[in-house]
Amino acid sequence: MAGDTNGDKTRVREFKEQLVKAARMYAMSQKAGVPEPMDVTGLAVAAFEDMQLREAMLFVRTNEQNIKDLAWAFGNSNSAQEFEQRIKEIKIPPDRREPRR
Repeated sequence: MAGDTNGDKTRVREFKEQLVKAARMYAMSQKAGVPEPMDVTGLAVAAFEDMQLREAMLFVRTNEQNIKDLAWAFGNSNSAQEFEQRIKEIKIPPDRREPRR
């Protein structure tokens, strides 16, 4: 259907929500010292987003850098405001960004 922007907006919102959930799982797995945190993240996405495992692993692997960046933001924030600031830092091109701690 031409001009169906509500459906597109809904899909984008769902995609962003899935990325944030995956990043939280990745950050938790890293903190726990899990040997393969991205694999655990894929399993969690499959379980909690009601996806086939293959689809979830594809989602996680194709969005690996985004997930890692968001996980970094989670790990370096103590509040919602700090998290928002870290997200803004991620958006700065790497050549203009200060090194991550």
